[in-house]
Amino acid sequence: MRTETVPLSGPSPGTTRVLTRHHWGQEGSRPKVYLQGGLHADEMPGPLALYHLMPMLDAAEAEGRLKGHVVVVPLANPIGLSEWLLHKPVGRRDLEGAHNFNRGYPDLAALAGDALEGRLGEDPQANVATIRAAFATALAGAKIETEVDELRIRLMQASHDADIVLDLHCDHHAVMHFYASTARPEIADLLGRCTGSVLALIEDVSGGNAFDEAHTAPWRALRDRFGDRVPQPCFSTTLEYRGQGDVSDELALRDTKGLMAFLAGAGVLTGGPAPAHGPAEELPLAGAVEFMAPIGGIVSWITRPGDRVTEGQVLGHVTNAAARRREEIRAPTTGILFRQELWTSCLKGQGLCHVAGREIRRQGDLLSD
Repeated sequence: MRTETVPLSGPSPGTTRVLTRHHWGQEGSRPKVYLQGGLHADEMPGPLALYHLMPMLDAAEAEGRLKGHVVVVPLANPIGLSEWLLHKPVGRRDLEGAHNFNRGYPDLAALAGDALEGRLGEDPQANVATIRAAFATALAGAKIETEVDELRIRLMQASHDADIVLDLHCDHHAVMHFYASTARPEIADLLGRCTGSVLALIEDVSGGNAFDEAHTAPWRALRDRFGDRVPQPCFSTTLEYRGQGDVSDELALRDTKGLMAFLAGAGVLTGGPAPAHGPAEELPLAGAVEFMAPIGGIVSWITRPGDRVTEGQVLGHVTNAAARRREEIRAPTTGILFRQELWTSCLKGQGLCHVAGREIRRQGDLLSD
């Protein structure tokens, strides 16, 4: 195991931050798997699972069972970890510009596409190496204006050439689920069976260039440009470890066993546990619909994440006690109620929950900001 510390220039004189990466296996060997947690810095189930994963990777490496290269960044957002407001972590957005830490990653196809003209031949694997080298060159020359820009670049410099990218997040109150593209469906199936995910939300282009999609969308865009000389070698996902309050060693150890099963199934190590679950139910991300609060007030639920609901079903209520008024929270589509908001109060127009269904209901940018 090798630990790498990457300095990040601070936003003001006298300040600096450090990004820590841990490596197992021989660098340059395949498959390469990159795992990170805490990109939204108020979401801790993933970092705790990675903490428990690392001793297992130590043992696998010492026993000669590690066949690929594994990179783990347990705390991927030192900026967000330090940003608290009124005794609460802000976590999702930076305080300087209110930008979502999981949006706006570099468009590698746009940055590297012109440099690939005339350089791709008939050997797909050689083309993969050429494209990954072009990605590295583009990232090295990318313009950095803010510390969040720098964080995005440094994260992608470690992950752009990975075969598998797992970005570990969580929601407010939620079931285990993940987001993925149609690339490498066999890996998506494996991930669901190893992690016990209830739901896989599938979309090739979700909008916003989140970290996971910044690794798969470029290959699709380059394939559209250069044809079948460009394979789709990367599987990347945002893996949602239930809710923000689901932080315990018991859960983390269970999740770690799932990650070890996934790494074994993906050919990164031998001797790992077998998948312990059935496959996740795959539904289109465009079929996941949010219910917005009709009034401000007190939020109360009569359902919980994981319930199967029908369109129009009452899921809970928003109550304005002062006005003696109550409005119903109704299922916006038929499907799985997979997440609910954390807070027990709301403002008018705020999102309160999501239901994932089979019917396509949305277009354009599909991720909530």
